Amino acid sequence: MRLLALGQSHIKQDKEVQSFHLHIVPRYMTLFLLVLLASGSCLAQEEVRVMTWNIWHGGREDGKEVGPQRVVEVIRESKADIIAMQETYGSGEIISKGLGFHFHERGTNLSIHSRFPVLEDISVFEAFKCIGALIELPGGHRVAFYSIWLPYGEDIWLPGVRAKRSDEQLQAACEPSAADLEKMLAAIEERLSADKYQDVSIVIAGDFNSMSPNDYASAFTDQFERRIEWRTGSILLDHGFRDTYREANTRVDREQDSTWSPKFPEQEQDRIDFIFCKSQHLETDSSKVIRNHPIKFPSDHAAVLTTMAMKEPADSSVAESMQAMSYNIRHGVGTDYKLDLKRIAKVINEQSPDFVALQEIDMRAKRSGGVNQIVELGEITEMHPAFGAFMDYQGGRYGMGMLSRFPIKSSQSVRLPDGNEPRIALAVEVILPGGQPLMVVDVHFDWVSDDKYRWQQAEVVREFLNTLGGPYVLLGDFNDRKGSRTLKLLSENEMEAAKPESDRFTIPADKPRSEIDFVFVGPKSAWESASGKVVAEPLASDHRPVVAELTLKPTGSQ
Repeated sequence: MRLLALGQSHIKQDKEVQSFHLHIVPRYMTLFLLVLLASGSCLAQEEVRVMTWNIWHGGREDGKEVGPQRVVEVIRESKADIIAMQETYGSGEIISKGLGFHFHERGTNLSIHSRFPVLEDISVFEAFKCIGALIELPGGHRVAFYSIWLPYGEDIWLPGVRAKRSDEQLQAACEPSAADLEKMLAAIEERLSADKYQDVSIVIAGDFNSMSPNDYASAFTDQFERRIEWRTGSILLDHGFRDTYREANTRVDREQDSTWSPKFPEQEQDRIDFIFCKSQHLETDSSKVIRNHPIKFPSDHAAVLTTMAMKEPADSSVAESMQAMSYNIRHGVGTDYKLDLKRIAKVINEQSPDFVALQEIDMRAKRSGGVNQIVELGEITEMHPAFGAFMDYQGGRYGMGMLSRFPIKSSQSVRLPDGNEPRIALAVEVILPGGQPLMVVDVHFDWVSDDKYRWQQAEVVREFLNTLGGPYVLLGDFNDRKGSRTLKLLSENEMEAAKPESDRFTIPADKPRSEIDFVFVGPKSAWESASGKVVAEPLASDHRPVVAELTLKPTGSQ
């Protein structure tokens, strides 16, 4: 249930506002308040809806009056509470008046429109590129809310431009946005460094004029073709912010996600408008792109709307428990030799793990029906997907994947020495509910009896683990047994999620007699406990999955 503050009844009710049917007639509002008081109820803000929208030349491209009116209608229909607006250009006061909102402006380009009171101007950096307002939500929680606009060096969204540019040239075109964002963030952190701001949530929203590396990740190369590490999209993630749209939408869908441009479909369609949040009080409930109006959408940018729910801050002194799964799925082919990816998803869903390391997974390969398997599994399980390829295979790619119930901050393929096939380790950094980063490392070592290649691959993984400055989970198909030099090397600073001695075999799934799939956590000092089990699943793959219950110590005691 969403209850709004009644602190707006003082706003002047002129004829224009009444035509939008925005306000409740005061006598009915008074009656509503009396009913609540009589029942002993109190008003509370259980959620807040945040929007960012570049409205394109003040929203007036379709007409001086009709354009801004359509902007108001889109915002009103969305039920947004706070709006970060770009290209306001003289329309801001009219729009806020139409909504009955508080209006906060700085310069010509940027403005903030809020259903709730603005306590203080906290703007930093250049007026054309950044405006900030400290906003008080009902219940007293404060949000440091920023609307920003970032520049770009070349219009790489024009038709045909990207085909003539290298990855490095495309990244360079978005470098001005990254450079400004770094300076802007440093100024915001300095502005909010006083003790009185320590408990505020921070929202940074706007037109970034750059893309997200998580959209262009390996799992989605069938949509974007290139794997590009857009630096602008990583800066806030590296400082503990959450990309609220990607947090709520685990599957990348270029058409659905695109904010540039509903007006110019012939151009490159990309998500370049973002709402980032750093908060222990607000968690993302849902997020969507808005690009429709009953008559005509008034802007060349779509709007982004994120709904965030109020929550109690996580207690950093309490250990975090989680569940990990490792599963070699043989590209969805079971012991009955039938390809059935939904059967794999069912096994995963029945265990409800927080993250799943998958081995032997296909992306668009002929043998598995041309399906992007990690994306399909992510959609069925409602988890965030990541993919790393060993090699091209049958018109697609073959490798390993990861599913995470937590937002993925980044993923990388750690190249391992080739064995009988090329090999990588897939390293995915996730953000736990308490805000702590965790690296999850998926391995699938060489399988022949001579452990020469396995040992070389394990050495590279060991070197990578030694570079990590925080806790990690290492899991996968090791193709080796306890007591081997490979397992000894990779457990020297780790705690094994040991399985019951009487039920530890993982392969073959129908009549298991070998244990080659493991889960480890490290470093040992960071973890409180780890225990594992084998799931009695004889049909979906030739391996049985391993599930581990893990408990991470509080940050201060690691």
